[in-house]
Amino acid sequence: MKRVGLILSIIAASSLCLVTMASENVHGIAYGAGEYGTCEYDTCNISLTSEGSVTLDVTPTASTSCSVSRDEVGVSTASSTGYTLSFTDTVASATMTGSHGGTINATAGTTASPAQLTANSWGYRVDGTGAFGNGPTAARSNGAIPSETYAAIPGVNDTPATLKSVAQTAPSPDTTDVWYGLCVNTTIPAGSYASNVVYTAVVN
Repeated sequence: MKRVGLILSIIAASSLCLVTMASENVHGIAYGAGEYGTCEYDTCNISLTSEGSVTLDVTPTASTSCSVSRDEVGVSTASSTGYTLSFTDTVASATMTGSHGGTINATAGTTASPAQLTANSWGYRVDGTGAFGNGPTAARSNGAIPSETYAAIPGVNDTPATLKSVAQTAPSPDTTDVWYGLCVNTTIPAGSYASNVVYTAVVN
């Protein structure tokens, strides 16, 4: 049985909202306490978690077979202005080369205009974000082409795709399901195809 396996390695990054205060009392508030900017002093950090990798195994068919899986991304911050979560690939093109030759292209869909997956393509979607529609998307293995639309992940030199932006604190991890889909047929060689993506969360 020939299989095509897509392995997405996830790199989670975050940016700190650095706050500073003078080493003196300000209106009776002791140094190291009170509100500064959008959060309490020394609490404006941000953290980002991910499941670390997503594996999609597909058994190609002449009529195209597709698998869909998700990564759950969590962001926590005390900033009252919230955060923005975005991501890119680590290379300029999201086209992947297989371990035994062959290529899988990124879908022609974009974040602004997502499209259904086609044979030998892959992409991502976030339910309820932008033009993706509400879904709901569900995991599947070796199924028909999904009815949901997908977009290509921006390359490392492109503008990152915004996955979520919220305008309030996230004291407990605020989670986002990032879905990845892969469709292949028997015209490409079986083997392993891999890509790396980087999530970034920054305080608004």
